[in-house]
Order: sequence, then structure tokens, then C-alpha cells
Amino acid sequence: MIKKLNLKKLLLLITIIIGAIGITQHASASAFQLWEQDAISVGNYHSGRVALANDASVAFYNPAGMVRIKNQEVVLAGIAVLTDIKYRGIVAVNTFHANAPQTVTSQGGGFNFIPNLHYVSPLNDTWDFGFSIAVPFASQVSYGRPTVLRYASTLAQTQVVDISPSLGYKLNEKLSLGVGLDIQKMSAQFDQVGVLGTNSDTNSTNKGFDTAYGCHFGLLYQFNSNTRAGLSYNSQVVHHLRGSSQFVGPIATLYNGAPIVTTAAHVNLTLPPYTTLSLFRNINPQWSVMGTLSYTQWTTIRNIVMQGLAGIAPGGIGKASTNLVVIIPQYYRNTWNISAGADYAVNDKFTFRSGLGYDQTPTNNSYRNVQMPDSNRYAVAFGGHYQATKTVSFDLGWTHLFLQGSGETGNINPPVQQTGAEKVTTRGSVDSSADVFGAQVTWDML
Repeated sequence: MIKKLNLKKLLLLITIIIGAIGITQHASASAFQLWEQDAISVGNYHSGRVALANDASVAFYNPAGMVRIKNQEVVLAGIAVLTDIKYRGIVAVNTFHANAPQTVTSQGGGFNFIPNLHYVSPLNDTWDFGFSIAVPFASQVSYGRPTVLRYASTLAQTQVVDISPSLGYKLNEKLSLGVGLDIQKMSAQFDQVGVLGTNSDTNSTNKGFDTAYGCHFGLLYQFNSNTRAGLSYNSQVVHHLRGSSQFVGPIATLYNGAPIVTTAAHVNLTLPPYTTLSLFRNINPQWSVMGTLSYTQWTTIRNIVMQGLAGIAPGGIGKASTNLVVIIPQYYRNTWNISAGADYAVNDKFTFRSGLGYDQTPTNNSYRNVQMPDSNRYAVAFGGHYQATKTVSFDLGWTHLFLQGSGETGNINPPVQQTGAEKVTTRGSVDSSADVFGAQVTWDML
């Protein structure tokens, strides 16, 4: 029998979802792949994420786990990311003539906020429906204009909003299966400054947008009442971003008499598939342990080729163009992420959690650049749960990421970056760290 939905609650849910879409489209963070789409995953560094199945966020992580949710449930989570990214090194610019390298220190971190929403409704004894709005990929590195690093990059931003309906099916008492559709709305922006001589700074702003589709699958196996395992697979998603490019300032006026503008800018980007395995075990009424192993196939990203950009064409004599091609080589490698965590239930109302983890960077030492100065990272996490009433609970979490910024994993020495007539050389290193804060409310609609 199909369970009856409460109309008032459903209307409220729709209102929340619409609001979350509006907020999330402006969200970003400083890590390209985000593991945390709820506050619990912040508090234990996503250990056990596809096997926990203890709230509606499982609709996004592993739809097979929805069969464990017995009532309509909503999770509304906010994730705040505070990053510290510091580039130290030289910047040299060559636009028709070479300029002497300059030594700089530039700050590229900041604060970003990411909301996520999840909903699960049991349809009958074997089927469950889920719906999520989450941000699985995002990055923002903003150096601004204070130093000459602005000629390489002032802003590099990517954000993906994933709108995901899903279904879970209980095959038997031990095994359940799930599938979800991923409707991804992606936006990207790359800004830098062009220079020709004194007082000639000219702003280059390049934006692109796309909607593309993928899917994810999962299974959950219950060995016994205390132990279960989850496995999920998220497909690659191919984006064809289209948008605008503007070159505005003294150089554009000199060679074009006006800003150089086009709406034919485009870039193709394939987001990687990833596979996740998690284990969860209750040791006793107070203690639970969990772990996760994830594999991301980053080799889908080789070169980022931006085409149809506005600027000044290369050559001995400047000429306005709306057909520039900018190639940023990446040659990403496939990576592993591992995490382990533990929960301690003080009583029926309070639970404390913790987690540790290691995350490989996909960046290649020969191509790491100032737009994505990523490195290997270690994580330590703490969190807590408070069951306020029978139907409402709150969760808080904090993760600190120690990024390996020294040695080869922090080196910045990519090939010369050419944007039209401008060539920029960067050689240096990056030191960085990040703090992730999560808060969520869970409403169990009894």
C-alpha cells in the first residue's frame, strides 16, 4: 500500500526546496570535490557515508539506504568552508615585450557557504523515494588585484549544483538497491588582468554555464543487526559550458575603441566518476565505528581548453579578437580517499563523533597552477548530535584539513600561461589549510 503524504508538510517541503535551489546556485567552496553534503559527514570526515543510512542524506550518498528511513524526513544542512591559500614566488609577464620577474606573496583563500537539502519518503514496505539538492564539486580561488599575480588569475571558480531524485528498493531483509538521477547545473568563471604598460590594466572576465545529466547507483547489505556495508557508484558527467567573455579597459580601448565582448565563449569539462565503499558496525550500545574508501577517476580531466574568449590576438601587432583559445594543462591522476570514524552515544539525546582521513590530490606536480593549487591533505574531524524532540534533531561538525604545502606537492611551476598576446610565468609554492564547519536540522515527519 502506498503511504499517504501529508499535503501541508509536502507544500512546506516544496517551499524549502525552491529556496534551497536559489541559495545553492550562489554557493562555492575551496575544494574541487566535496565529500560533505551533510553535517554528520563534517563531524566524522564522511566515514561510513554510504553505509550509515541514519537520515535522509542517504538519498544522495547511497539511495539503497533509504529503506532504513521509516517516515518522511527532511535534512537541511549548511556547510561553511574557510580556506587559507598563500602563494609565494615570482610572476613574469610578457606582452609584446618581456618584463622582469617580480616576487610576490598573494592570499587566495576566503569564506564560502554551501547549503544542502535531502528528503526521503517511504512509498510502501519495499520502495522509497528520495530527493536531494547538493553540491558535490566546487572550487574558488580568489587572489584579487593587490599583486602582479592578477595577470595570471584574479578569480578561478567552479560550482556544481546536483538536483537528484532517487528510488530505493528493499530486495530482502539483507539486501537493498537504489538508483538516482543527477541533474547538474554547472557554472564556471575565470578572470585575470591584461597589461601592456604603465596604467594599462584591463579586466578579462570569462563565464560559462551548463546543465548536464548523470546517474548514481548503490547497494546496502545488512550482515546482521549491528553490521552493514554500502557500495555506491557515481557516473561521469560531461558538461559543455557556454557563456560570455569580456575584455574591458585601456588595452581594449586602444585596439578596439571599446570593450571587446562576445557571447560565444565555451569550454568542455568532464566531471569524474567515483566509487565509494563504506562499512558500519555497532560495537555496543555506546560505541559505533565506521570507515570509507573512495576512488575518483580524475583522468577525465587532461587539458582545460577555453575557446572563443575576448582579448588581443598574439603577434607583433595587437589586434582585437573574440576567438582566443586558452589552454590550461592539468593532466589529473586518479586518487584515493580514506576515512575512519567513531561515534559515542552518551545517552538517548547526545552523541559525540570523530573522524580521521587522508585525501590524495589529483594535481600533477609538473602542471599544478595558481588556479587550482591543490595538494595532498590529512583531516581530523569532530562533531555532535542532539535529539531535541522525538521528531527534531540537530547536528554540528568541524573538519580541519592539513594540506601538504611543502616539497613537490606544493610546487607551482606550470607551463607558460598564454592568453592572447599575454604570456605569464609563475614559479613558486603554495601553503594552504582549510576548516569546514557543518550544521544541520533533521525533521522526522511522524
